[in-house]
Amino acid sequence: MATFRDIREARALPHTCDDAWGGDVIAAACTHIGATVQPGLLEGVWLAQPYIQGNFNKRTGIDIVDGHIKLPEGPGLGVVPEEGMFGRPALSFG
Repeated sequence: MATFRDIREARALPHTCDDAWGGDVIAAACTHIGATVQPGLLEGVWLAQPYIQGNFNKRTGIDIVDGHIKLPEGPGLGVVPEEGMFGRPALSFG
C-alpha cells in the first residue's frame, strides 16, 4: 500500500484509502496509510467500521466520530486483540 501511495504521489494523482470490511486490523492499516498521504492528494478514507458489530479490542477499537477517525495509538497498528478472542494459537514463535 505504501508503494501504491508513493507512485500516486510521484505523479501528483489524488486517491482514497478504503478498507475491505476486515474489522479493526484492516481499518487501522487503512487509517495509518491515509494519515501518510499528502493532504492535497487525499480524497478521503472510508472505513466499514460503522457496519461491523464489535471490535477486536473493545477499549481501543477504531471509531469514526463526527466524520473523523482517530489514528490508533500503540505499537504496530495500535490494535491489540482481546486475549483469547481467537482461541488457541496454531503456531507460536519466540
